[in-house]
Amino acid sequence: MIVAKTSRLILRHFTLDDVDALSVILSDPEVMRYSLDGTKTRSQTFHFIDNIIYYYQKYNFSLYAVIKKDNQELIGFCGLLPWKFDGNKEVEIGYRLAKTEWEKGFATEAAVAIVDYAKEQLQLTELFCLIEPENKRSIRVAQKLGMKYQKSIIFHGLNVNVYSISLN
Repeated sequence: MIVAKTSRLILRHFTLDDVDALSVILSDPEVMRYSLDGTKTRSQTFHFIDNIIYYYQKYNFSLYAVIKKDNQELIGFCGLLPWKFDGNKEVEIGYRLAKTEWEKGFATEAAVAIVDYAKEQLQLTELFCLIEPENKRSIRVAQKLGMKYQKSIIFHGLNVNVYSISLN
């Protein structure tokens, strides 16, 4: 199911047919440098996508496959994740792309589409990101979305900055 289209991208639900393509991306140490759980094997990627599919059913949202329109190639993911954070239920926007697609504006393009989807289709009122201070690329994307730095915290043993945006 397609959730958003941009001039260059399609964002759609993941299926188990995406395991091989996503596994290549999630096994790259540079791509996964700022991941809580590091690189993923093919088996771990299968379970990752299986969990995403479960989240579609449970929450009506999750992470979405980012597909280039010109060649139908899966280049990563962008989407929404539910968290219990500071005692509240919050929704994080997350994005991760293949290294070959960095610095082309795809992460921002996909994230803008997901912010619009969150506001218009899901009626969410706020989104946040947890980003390690050294992750300059992700910080730039968050800032381009209009997210503002809120505070620094320790989350799962990592020092991260909290960014958020009101969708009202």
